[in-house]
Amino acid sequence: MKSITVEVRLFASLRAYLPEEEDICILRIDSGATVRDVLDRLNIPVEYPKIILLNAVHGSIDSTLEDNNILSIFPPIAGG
Repeated sequence: MKSITVEVRLFASLRAYLPEEEDICILRIDSGATVRDVLDRLNIPVEYPKIILLNAVHGSIDSTLEDNNILSIFPPIAGG
């Protein structure tokens, strides 16, 4: 199966799920993978993400990823 490359950016408390607590990681995943597949690979519970952006456009947990996508995931944001 063909693989694709996705840049994953996690914010706030979700950074703890990245290797070595970096802000960004580059993942090679199977073509046709979804945001849910990335969450599974990084061991992030599916209920944690509250905002999902694909190339700065709102996405969902079931959005299909494409080569060179930038996936940004945010936890609940508090404050005002």
